[in-house]
Amino acid sequence: MNAQATGTVKAVDFTKGSTANQPVPHSLEAEQALLGLLMLNNRLYEDVEGMVKPEYFYVPAHTAIFEGVQQLLFKGYEANPISLKEVINDTSIFGGKDEMIKLLTGLFESATRADNVQTLVSIIYTFYLQRQLLEMTGKLEQDLGSARTLDATTKLIERIEAELFKLNETGSTKELQNLRQPLVTVIEQIEEAKKHQGQLLGVNSGYKNLNKLLGGFRKSDLVILAARPSMGKTAFAVNVAYNAAEALRNGQTGGAAVGLFSLEMSSDQLAARMLSSASGIDSGQMARGEINDAELERVVQAAGELSEYPIVIDDTPGLSVSQFRSKARRMARQHNIGMLVVDYLQLMTSELHAHNRVQEISMISQTLKGVARELNVPVIALSQLSRNVESRENKRPQLSDLRESGAIEQDADVIMFLYREEYYLSKLMGADENSEENVKLKERLDKVKGLTELLISKNRKGSTKTLTFTFDGPTTTFHEFSGDVGYPDGVDA
Repeated sequence: MNAQATGTVKAVDFTKGSTANQPVPHSLEAEQALLGLLMLNNRLYEDVEGMVKPEYFYVPAHTAIFEGVQQLLFKGYEANPISLKEVINDTSIFGGKDEMIKLLTGLFESATRADNVQTLVSIIYTFYLQRQLLEMTGKLEQDLGSARTLDATTKLIERIEAELFKLNETGSTKELQNLRQPLVTVIEQIEEAKKHQGQLLGVNSGYKNLNKLLGGFRKSDLVILAARPSMGKTAFAVNVAYNAAEALRNGQTGGAAVGLFSLEMSSDQLAARMLSSASGIDSGQMARGEINDAELERVVQAAGELSEYPIVIDDTPGLSVSQFRSKARRMARQHNIGMLVVDYLQLMTSELHAHNRVQEISMISQTLKGVARELNVPVIALSQLSRNVESRENKRPQLSDLRESGAIEQDADVIMFLYREEYYLSKLMGADENSEENVKLKERLDKVKGLTELLISKNRKGSTKTLTFTFDGPTTTFHEFSGDVGYPDGVDA
């Protein structure tokens, strides 16, 4: 099958919108070759996952086939002509069921291993971009007729810029096994743990008490770090990533290269936070340039050291689960990543059309856990909490506060919450400083000022506990705190 790009292929069966006079950019051969290869060898899907989407195909029948492949592989089934004919519901675009089976069989039987999937994807994606540009050009010609003023023309330019920017940004089943091998693996793990009793078994968080409680972040674990806004989720995750990378660079136990997926903050913003923490210089002062020569020298020195740290950042906004999985695999292969951080879970999207947000979050959560197991690394995913917290008298988070919590709570091996009592006490302070209520609030406020609680509320491999940290806002750095906080009843310190 020839995979050469044929941008002026004439109209054929199953195509849309193409005529002999106005050919639409596409390559029928490349689309057929890719689909045939994916059916011939399902594992090749891993090489293109996140790089090709159903809408990239020009032929509606090909779009339906690719969606069927995605659906089957996501559920762990094999994608072949037999299984695909069972999941493709709309046979009208094929001209009927018999024609669909004929096409599927033909693609499968004509597939050749000589074709390069990356080359085929590149051809398909190129023509998709060209079709999008043609569509935008046609709409622009129409809209220009009504853009009679400077304001309307400027808005039209802004819209086109936004559309161009958006356009530019644009497993198979596992064999069953008897109990013998898993038991052998467990015994080996126990012997290894006994040999290194008291030492880290997972990735070093950089915090002694947290390491002791969890044994480090364990391989294949999904760790959820959740909190309401302004509690310091991103800062804590960045601190942990920095500590793990520093431990690896310094040859310490539990060190790991870290892959950091930031869906909210840019790589520059994350780098600035790490630089502030590493240098001990106020991040606000650095941003405003309000530092002296000695402080600038510290910053430059810290930057030089940080540049050697094994941290890889991906700041793609609106990252889909397929893109995450594909990029995580690439990171692991190219940079030997030992831990992944996702900031944050609710900003991810799923290609599969779920009936509601709860189902979509469930798919995302399952994918995060699946990647942790596949790559055998801990995945730390940040998560927002629902507003239900704000309506309770006791604002300390609990498992039921996790947004769309069912799947997250089920899939996670460790669930941690961040809570700053100071934040809520400050909001309760009234205008009369000498009132009895304010006096009591101030006494408690003085005791917890600058403190953050880390509530480990689920721990599959150990106990749950509340740890306390101090937070240095100017450098966004957490430090362990060993003093007496005086936790209220019901909080295990």
